[in-house]
Amino acid sequence: MSQENVDDYLRGVAAWNNGDLDGWLATVNPGGEFRTSGMFPGVQRVYRGVEGMRKLWADMRGPWQKFHMNIERIEDLDDSVLALFTFEVTGRDGLTTSRRWAHVAKYDNGTAITTDNYASWEQALKAVGLEE
Repeated sequence: MSQENVDDYLRGVAAWNNGDLDGWLATVNPGGEFRTSGMFPGVQRVYRGVEGMRKLWADMRGPWQKFHMNIERIEDLDDSVLALFTFEVTGRDGLTTSRRWAHVAKYDNGTAITTDNYASWEQALKAVGLEE
């Protein structure tokens, strides 16, 4: 099931990058959780279910004119997917910035049940027992 998990994750990223809320929500587990790093003000610590993901979409994309995830490394870990990426954002004022970020998405029967966010690649690698 693991390659299917990677494919599912990548479908979600493609929808996110295209600004396709419905496409992104189609990859969301209705009972799933998205756990943020706690690093960004105004962003909840945990978002649950489809309505929670709608709120996450608004909270994360709202301040930005553009929000794009560039996958740098993706690892199939059987029941989890590790994604190391750089997100690039453009503010409403036209200013751009980027930051390295990571997700560890845990799957059950082909559906993501949790996605944990990490503010550094090193933290995510350590969380799954890998070294850079």
